[in-house]
Amino acid sequence: MNTPRAAGPLIRRIEERLVLERSEVPRSVLDECVRETWSSFEHARVQAFVPLLVERAVLARIGRLADADDVPLTEASLRTWAWLTARRLLASELPRRWAHTWGVARRAQQIAPAFQQDEREVLVAAAWLHDIGYASGVVVTGLHQVDGARHLVGCGVPFRVCALVAHHAGAAAVADLVDLTDALAVFDDEGGPVRDALWYCDMTTGPDGRPVTFGERMAELRRRRSADDPVVRALAVNESERAAAVHRTEQRLRLAGIAGR
Repeated sequence: MNTPRAAGPLIRRIEERLVLERSEVPRSVLDECVRETWSSFEHARVQAFVPLLVERAVLARIGRLADADDVPLTEASLRTWAWLTARRLLASELPRRWAHTWGVARRAQQIAPAFQQDEREVLVAAAWLHDIGYASGVVVTGLHQVDGARHLVGCGVPFRVCALVAHHAGAAAVADLVDLTDALAVFDDEGGPVRDALWYCDMTTGPDGRPVTFGERMAELRRRRSADDPVVRALAVNESERAAAVHRTEQRLRLAGIAGR
């Protein structure tokens, strides 16, 4: 969305106030809502009141979305819908998983400028949604990547996002161990920079949402899960694949001038 350059400082001031009032709302969602709302007032006859009107309208919109039990995908952008869906499924039932998800999505938003505009929303949406398969209302097979992806297909989410969720964190190696290879095969593993970036964000974010190194994340995973857990057993196959995705993304970020952590 193109916003007049002169409106930039006003929009930033509005966002700063909104961040203080609704700290539980991601900055990226607030920015999106402010810019969309601002555009609806661009032809207002009295421009002096536009910032106040925009702020009030955004607060009302965020309130409606956040209070809804389930928001149809047609009523919000993919990125906003992804945040709302992940929050609904994880925040109360699995608060630590929600903290991790918030950290992964925050990292995705930070590195998004390294990608083309049309891929940024895909990356951020997949980051918000990558672990919804852990929610009790979504679990079917017990492989959270497959369960999350299947749920998203039923919600009408673009299939590319579903497939990114299905294959994140080296899911193929785990699926082989739990006899779910055919279930995962429904979703193509696209490879490439966006897929790598999702893995990077997940593999450099700890369970509490704080940034960690890849080595720290692997060590934490082994401490948290038993040695016979399929996720740990699969590391014999997919740890090097995970590390390669992280390395490729770090190279991409360096070329784009974006800090690695």
